[in-house]
Amino acid sequence: MNAHYTCELLQSADALQAALADWQRLERASSQPAPGFQTSGWNLAWMQALAGDAPHAAPCALLVRDGAGEPVLLWPLMRERYPLQMEVFTWLSDPYGQYGDVLTTLREDALMAAMHVALATLRTLGGDLVRLRHVRADAACAPFLREVFRATQDDCAAPWLDLSAFASVEAYEKRFNREQRRRRRKIGKKLKQLTGAEPTLRLMDEPREIRAAMDRVLECKRQWLKEKGLVSRALFSGHARAFLHALVEHLPPAPRADADTPALALSVLEAEGRQLSWEVGLRFRRRHYAWLTAHEPEFTRHSIGRLHMYLAQMQALRDGVKAYDLLVPDAPHKQSWSSHKTPVRNYFLPLSLRGRLLGATYLNHLRPFARDVYNRMPPQLRRLLRISEMVDHDNGMG
Repeated sequence: MNAHYTCELLQSADALQAALADWQRLERASSQPAPGFQTSGWNLAWMQALAGDAPHAAPCALLVRDGAGEPVLLWPLMRERYPLQMEVFTWLSDPYGQYGDVLTTLREDALMAAMHVALATLRTLGGDLVRLRHVRADAACAPFLREVFRATQDDCAAPWLDLSAFASVEAYEKRFNREQRRRRRKIGKKLKQLTGAEPTLRLMDEPREIRAAMDRVLECKRQWLKEKGLVSRALFSGHARAFLHALVEHLPPAPRADADTPALALSVLEAEGRQLSWEVGLRFRRRHYAWLTAHEPEFTRHSIGRLHMYLAQMQALRDGVKAYDLLVPDAPHKQSWSSHKTPVRNYFLPLSLRGRLLGATYLNHLRPFARDVYNRMPPQLRRLLRISEMVDHDNGMG
């Protein structure tokens, strides 16, 4: 059944670049609903940010071809080295990529067969564990992972808004009740008092301005996280700034890109030429991923994020976006901005005795317990104990 599939390993940035045409062909042809974080532009940006840190992490993507030599599946992975010589395979761009999946043109039995071939190739590299976070229930790889891998005990969900349900921005506005509209008008009025002008939203399209905004986004988000006693493994990484800048090089600005080209959508709320808040988004196949938000610290108590989200969703609707994805986790503040939730699970597969111990103890029990305790702590206690520096906490990017 598997004989007509072959698999090649792509274990360097050069190998990924050489396979770019095949990668992009699978981007256009794959059928899963939310593959934005598996696109070539996103992952090549990550490889650029990672350059020079090969002892810690390196690409390990699996490209499967059919009997005619045509690419039918790409499994974008990364090989990470941990203390005590532990080697773990994760999604390429983890922890920046918020969903994990394969890019494929196959379905059902053919897809299962191709993934078995890919996994057999991966096993030849040794290593201790395959750890795959944030797999949506509708991911192409989900049936294979449910059958072969083990799921951890920390299920979550990804909220998203179906913009295709609204024929116009007027129809979108009707989804809010009177109290929600009143609260939004109050925020706009207060911001106008503070800045001297009505705040407006625009999508940035000039690379130099976008890079400067990325720096401020990172600075403001880090400050906000520290005040909350939170630490994002991605945002406090030494690669964060390099990755944000690399995205500008590898992704065209939205909405100029067509629906089949991944694009960077950085919206800014501004008044009198002053930037007040930002949202860094990824767009692909008319789906908008609200990946990273930030605002100037002085506006925190005025709920500026609520106004920005409203204007950003309306802008996405105008641009022809069909789904506005708020990503994991399913936080309470996202409920009023979404209409659907997609279940999301984390999976692992031990490859060695050490991998079995790590999966059975830390991933399946200790980490979910630590995260639950961590999330229940008040910010003051988190800041006092500095627990956020010791816990591999997953609080999402937004």
